[in-house]
Parts: sequence; structure tokens; C-alpha cells
Amino acid sequence: MKKHGARVIEIDGLKDKSLDISAIGKIKKIIVKEKPDIVHTHASLSARIAAKLYGKCKIIYTKHCDFPISSVYKYSLVRRINRIINETLTHKIIATSELAKQNLMKQGLSENLIETVLNGVDGFKQISEEEKQSLKQKYEIKDDEIVIGYLARIEELKGHKYLIEAANIIKNEKTKRKFKILLMGSGSYEEKAKELVKELALEDMVIFTGFINDVEKMLNIVDVQINASYLSETTCLSLLEGMSLGVPTVATKCGGTPKMIEEWENGLLVEKADSKALAEGILKIIENKEKYEHMKEVSKRIFKERYTSKVYASNIEKIYESMVK
Repeated sequence: MKKHGARVIEIDGLKDKSLDISAIGKIKKIIVKEKPDIVHTHASLSARIAAKLYGKCKIIYTKHCDFPISSVYKYSLVRRINRIINETLTHKIIATSELAKQNLMKQGLSENLIETVLNGVDGFKQISEEEKQSLKQKYEIKDDEIVIGYLARIEELKGHKYLIEAANIIKNEKTKRKFKILLMGSGSYEEKAKELVKELALEDMVIFTGFINDVEKMLNIVDVQINASYLSETTCLSLLEGMSLGVPTVATKCGGTPKMIEEWENGLLVEKADSKALAEGILKIIENKEKYEHMKEVSKRIFKERYTSKVYASNIEKIYESMVK
């Protein structure tokens, strides 16, 4: 943002949760000084309260996730109270998938308050063959090995367990192809994932890269991208980034992901928490060379048509303009 000339104001001491009472005053102080037309938050209740106390701006927030809703929302009174609070503190909610929108409506929010805007990203560029070879050497990947990549926080809900078990199935299948699986990221489930890899004797096949700074280069050496989430997913940014490079996907039928993947066009969909289905999906793509090449081209086309950062920015801009008008 600074690179593009935007002023960035940081606030110290905000807790990593939606409602931080001590943060409301700090945020309000900045809002009063800056006098914004719009305050756009990421579900931060603290910021929405601060903006409402200022009272001279429109308030928007973005709903990213579709976690299962609490059982308390089965009561009409709870839904009604939630609707009143949100309609008091919010002029518009942006949902990053239709599933996120449905999630909000189940909590009692009015459909008229919500607008769906799918995420968008800058497309990645192809790197040189020399750079690719350098990366492969770093991770001891041979030229004849298929690279399966999973770029995600290593948390239980992301389903790394099922991909590791799928790797074990693939290893024991009668296939002439050799595989390397890159788990790109870090998180609280990492140690358990490493223990499972060791238990299944997959150390030569599954590589933990740790947190990745240069995602663009890493996705350039990936042949098939994975999303194994089984609990919450809206519009997965890493899948879009891979799509921009023509990387086909094998993903679970979780959250908003099925809306992104067209069967045998830019990837395959498999059942959640199913190691065998994940393994079969990977093998189907790799062993059908003609279909694989088709999916590479279609992936790039779908990305350009629907998921570029320009398309996303234009959609957000329209909402901003309508709110100010």
C-alpha cells in the first residue's frame, strides 16, 4: 500500500479477535482525525463500533470464512438480536463466496445487506528453467518426479493428514510415476504431520518447506495443486495463484471451493476427509496426459476471466461508489 502512495497508520496493542474493548477508543481517535467516507473492516466489531460512534461514514465489513455456526442461532430471538446489532453497525457486508453469504443468513442477517464478491489476485509469471532447476535441486526433486503442492497453514482443519495418507496410498500403487509432495507453510499441526510422515516412512516423498515468502517461484515447480480443507474455505487465494500459472487442482468439496473448480476443466473435486479419494484424484489427473494439458490451458483462461485483482478491485469499487452516493 505504501508503494502505491497510500498512508498506512498502525495501531499497537490490538488483540487478535473481533471485539477488543480497549481498541475502540484508539480506532475512533484515528477515524475522527481522518474523517473517512467509508470504514471497511474484516469483521472487526471494535472498528465497526468506533465507526458508528463517529457517525459520519458508511461501514462495510468482509466475511471470509464459513465456519459452522453456533447452535444458539437455531433460536429466532438470537437471530433477531444478531440482525439488529449488525444492521445497526453495518451498511454492507461483503461475502467472499455464496457459502459465506448463506452462513451469514443462517445467523439471521438480511440478504439485502450482503453482497458476494469473489476474491481476486495478481496473476503469477513463469520463471526461467534455470530458476526452476535451482529450486528443484534445493528440495532434491528429480526431473522425472511429479510435484504435488499444498500451500496452506498447517492446521488440522486444512486436512494435511489426509494428503499424507494419500501420499502413502500413491506410494503403494502400481504406478510408474514418481512423486514429491511439498507441504508449504507452517502451523500448530506441523509436528503431528511430521510424526505421521515418519510413521508411514514417507520422508523421501513428503517435504516440509516451512513458511514460504516467494510463493510465485514455488508454484512454478508444482504440477498439481491441492486443497484438502474439510471445515472452512471460501475463495482460496493460493488456488487462484496456481490457476494463473496453469496448475490444475485436486480439491475437496469444502466451502466455496466447488464454485472455483470445474470438473476436468481446471481440476477435480473429491470428498472431504477421504485419503483414498484424494489419492485417486491426483493419479487421475497425472495419468491422463491429454486431459492434464487441457486443464493447464483452461485454468489460465478461467483465472483471466473471473479472478484477477482488477476484476476484484472493480467489484469493490462499485460497492464503495454506491455506498457514498
